[in-house]
Formats: sequence, C-alpha cells, structure tokens
Amino acid sequence: MRRPVNSRVQGKYLHNPGSLKIDLMLRGIRIDGSVSEGEDIEGLGIDLILPRNIIANVPCKEEFTKDSPYVLKKKGKGYVITDGIDEVDVRVVPKPEFYRKKTSTGVPFSKIGIVHGSYTVITPSPRCEFFHSNIECRYCAGNFDVNSTDRVYSVDEVLETVEAVMKEGSSRIIYLSIGFTKGDDGGIEFLTGYIREIKKHFNCLVAVEALPPKHNRWIDETYAVGADSVLYNLEIFDSELFEMICPGRASLIGRDRYLEALRYAAGIFPSGTVASHLIVGLEPPGSTCMGIDFLTDIGVVPILPIYRPSPSRALRIEPLTAEIIIPVYRHLYNAVRKKNINMNWVRDISVVTTPIESGYLVEDKGGFKGIMESFYKSKIGLKTAWGLSTIRRKLRVRDVEEK
Repeated sequence: MRRPVNSRVQGKYLHNPGSLKIDLMLRGIRIDGSVSEGEDIEGLGIDLILPRNIIANVPCKEEFTKDSPYVLKKKGKGYVITDGIDEVDVRVVPKPEFYRKKTSTGVPFSKIGIVHGSYTVITPSPRCEFFHSNIECRYCAGNFDVNSTDRVYSVDEVLETVEAVMKEGSSRIIYLSIGFTKGDDGGIEFLTGYIREIKKHFNCLVAVEALPPKHNRWIDETYAVGADSVLYNLEIFDSELFEMICPGRASLIGRDRYLEALRYAAGIFPSGTVASHLIVGLEPPGSTCMGIDFLTDIGVVPILPIYRPSPSRALRIEPLTAEIIIPVYRHLYNAVRKKNINMNWVRDISVVTTPIESGYLVEDKGGFKGIMESFYKSKIGLKTAWGLSTIRRKLRVRDVEEK
C-alpha cells in the first residue's frame, strides 16, 4: 500500500534553486503520465535543468520516490516541476548521443564515460582492491565492480570516448578516477598515460580522483603530467567513523595522510582545483561542518555529495531532511568564500550541490554569482581557464627542474 505523500515541505523550496536541488536529491521526483517513457529518463535518475541553470540528477524510480511531493509534468512543449501548490519551469537534459555508440573495439561509450553535467567521469580500471581484501568502504558500490575481471579500458578506447564527448560538447572536464591499487603512487602512475594523451589530443581540462600517494613527489608528478585538478576524497571527517566505515582507507592510507596530501596539493595546484568529498549523511552535520572548516583552512574545496543508501548498505544517519542539511551547505558557501577559494572549477555537477550553488541558500544578493556563471559557462571562460592552467604548469615544472 502506498503511503500518502508528505506535504509538509510543499511551497517551501520550490522557488529557491539551491534548496530545490537538495530536496529533489533527497526525496526524488514522481513522473507524471504526461511525460513519455524514453531515452531521457531511462535508469534510476533523471537530469534536470532547474531555474538559474542549476543541473540536478534526481532519483525517479527508486521505491522512496513514490512518496515525493514533487511531480515532473509536461506543459506545452516544455516541462514543469510542481509540489502541489505551485510550479517552476525546468528542462530535461537529453541523454548524450554518444551513449548509443561504441568504440572501435565494440565497447559502448556509456560503459566508459558517464556525463554528470560539466564533468564526464571515466574509470579506466573499474576495479578496487579494497573489495578483494574485504576492507571496502562500507557505503561503496561506487564506480567499481565488486566482481570485476582484470578488464582495463585502453588509452585508445578512452581517447575515442573523450573524442565523442568533445564532438558532442557534452562536458568541459574529463574526470579520471581509480580505485585502490597497491603501490606508493596512489594510482597516478597508472593514470599518467591517459592524462598525457588526453591533454595531447584535446583542449580540455582533466580532473583526477586518486588515493593520496605515500610520497609528495607523486603529487608533483600529478601536476607535471597535465592534471588540472586533483581530488583525494576523505569522505568522512570524524576520525572514529572514518575508521569504522572506511577500514581500508584507514588502515592502508590513514586519515592523517589524506589531510597531509590535500594540504601539499593545495600549495601546488591553482586555487579551487584541489577538492575532497565529505559525504552528507554518514556523520553528524556538525562533524561535516568541522571538516568544511579544516579543508577550507588549507585551501581545499569541500564537495558534499548526499549519501543515497541501497537496501543492503543503509548506513545513513536518520532522519536526513533538507531542513537538517541546508545549514551545512550554507556553511560550505560561507567558508569557501571567506577563504577566497576559487569556486569556478568545481561547479555544474548534476550529482552534488557545489559551493557556488550553495550561494543561493544565503542572504547574498550580490551580483558575483551571475558574473561567474556568465564567465565560466562561456567558451571564452573555458579557453582562458585552460590557457592559464597550461602556462602555470609550465612555469611550475620548469621551476622545480631548475632547483
């Protein structure tokens, strides 16, 4: 029997795009019969463009979405979200055309690259050694296959995928990720060939998600080979919860090493390009805010994904509501801005609320957010960012070599 839809939040969040994105990611959305089933809503989530061009990946097929107060409806030639009281216009993001195509080796591009707004995530080796040692992160299914073979996507297969992304204009940033692998380098040695070839053939930005290496020289190497951004994802700031929920990270890397590596990287990479995830819902909100303060103090951008538990991995601290976590995102925006960290690198990501989007949650009516949106969404803004990154890297590498 279906439970009645909770109407307590009706009218509360609909007209603030920052709070609407958060509540949609928490509650999901129901799909009205006026919306035809098709390519754009296959899978569990649907990408929507909310007011102010905020992109959100919204659950629409999980069981809990049946209780959502939000409904996506067709209206004329467009779409609206209604909460039963009012409505706002939205756009449905079509699935990329390249998803339907394959590499020359027969691998579907959609298995190699997944678009999340301005980022396309590519995991060349969808395998994490934590799973094979029974010390995986307790929340994680991640981008990694527990039963994965040793199949690794080749540099050529990845380049074909990036070419398809660039031709379609699906994303501006290629996000390379890797699970835990043995060695002192944190996985960057494996990714180096991919980074170099992508930067050689395409004028795009490359973000790298890896594990903190044991030695800082690998962080220097990460920057030198062409990475524009690096993420060492701590996930949980509370030390005890970190050890309980992330046993592999705790025992083989250590929380202190995460923080040391992030601090060192923030001294090398440009402002705003070193980031770390703190998962909202796996620790008390106050602990997440402490993590935000620590990371911004050392020049690191906190990224706050909301934990979406599966039935077999229900680790979320309940209840988790927009009322509880919106203050955390307000704190995020204020902390990043107070430290004058560039917000324009980590932005326009469908699966998380970014610091610049969190600005809509505070009483800041200044014009800087609009200025930043127009700058970085433009081709001129992207070209400028790419050019400055390239020049800065050349100067840094030359300086290190001369010492």
